[in-house]
Amino acid sequence: MSKRVVSIQDISCLGQCSLTAALPVLTACGVECAVLPTALLSTHTGPEFTRPFVRSLTEDLPVIARHWAENGITFDAIAIGYLGSRQQIDLVSRFIDQFRTPKTLVLLDPVMADNGRFYSGFDMDYARSMAALCAKCDMILPNLTEACLLLGAEPVTEGYDETFCLTLAERLIGLGAKTVLLTGLELEPCTVSNLIYDRDSAALVSAPRLPGRFHGTGDLFASALLGRLLGGDPLPAAAGRACQFVGASIANTAPDHRYGVSFENCLNLLMD
Repeated sequence: MSKRVVSIQDISCLGQCSLTAALPVLTACGVECAVLPTALLSTHTGPEFTRPFVRSLTEDLPVIARHWAENGITFDAIAIGYLGSRQQIDLVSRFIDQFRTPKTLVLLDPVMADNGRFYSGFDMDYARSMAALCAKCDMILPNLTEACLLLGAEPVTEGYDETFCLTLAERLIGLGAKTVLLTGLELEPCTVSNLIYDRDSAALVSAPRLPGRFHGTGDLFASALLGRLLGGDPLPAAAGRACQFVGASIANTAPDHRYGVSFENCLNLLMD
């Protein structure tokens, strides 16, 4: 019997990111994927498009959750991505309380910032609310900027080393999550690394850094990682396969492609 995950994040009608990416990636991993959309967007929010139409689904979240609870729906994992407001963070916190069991894996990608600054619409009040949500999660996947902001620190974008990242991860564990996976680290030239840290061990999973910047790669990585974890891979192996998948997807993407990365022909890399 396949495992079931609920992916909680926005959905872009056009653009290979968020739920548009999570659903096929998790399905390719042999996981049943339910979706709880936090917002509906006409396109993703990257610079490739003009300002998109956005409809918040905040009021619908508890209604959907209540219907699922009435029908006895359960989940093996709860995956949390982009949340558009502190109110949505509060609602997702209640959702975890409502649906978590002793066997449920809760994974959070605290999407709110990159390259030393917040995304539009977010601030330190939002970061503090997100830090509180970390206490209810088994695993968090911040990038370096998000990690600093979760701790109330000034973001660091360069001049850091592995020792600094280990110290940062140790402090993040203090927020309450069992495992921290720091993503997108530039510890060596032409290499992207992910630091896996818990109270007992630390490991680096690295891959060649490919040229260009692409929208949605973090969403692909988080979904691939979770899918392989639910498929039985140990965490370092799951992270390695997720890195391989994202790298192959980037390499498969034409230079003029505007919608994210062309991951569809690489889904076989995630299948057993």
